Amino acid sequence: MIRAAKRPDSERSGSVIYSESFADDRQAYINGSAAPDDFWSELSQEEIHRSSRDIRMAARKSRRLAAQMNLRFVMFMGVLIAVMTLSLIGYIKLKSDISATNKEISSLESDLTELRATNNEIYNELIGNIDLEQVRQIAIEEFGMHYADQDQIVVYSESKGDSVHQIADLE
Repeated sequence: MIRAAKRPDSERSGSVIYSESFADDRQAYINGSAAPDDFWSELSQEEIHRSSRDIRMAARKSRRLAAQMNLRFVMFMGVLIAVMTLSLIGYIKLKSDISATNKEISSLESDLTELRATNNEIYNELIGNIDLEQVRQIAIEEFGMHYADQDQIVVYSESKGDSVHQIADLE
């Protein structure tokens, strides 16, 4: 039970001092008139017991709710950690797949470069080995081909487009 002793007005120095039974308490006095007026009313033992019982009940309920909240919180955090772990594993796998694909693309590009170089070498060798005089001789002797006459040659004027359209049959 909390009781405070009032000093007479002549001795009042702006503070209230508790009775000697509460002298060891950490809050030994209240400065000025900080204590509300109802603070000085005395509480009965039953009211004190009832209020402390209410406080104990509220504390128990609060602890129970805190325990439930802690269990819910732990479950939530567990699910969250599992989701984050799976997301991280998926991200790492995706990065690994991208890295492997980039290596494969690089390998295929180097193979393509080598094939183009080989193709160009073979083409240049073939072009270099062709004897145009021998081609002309085979065309004239074996296939009966001959040079075009002057009346067979048709000259077209240059047009602005890329292509020429045939309007009439050539004879």
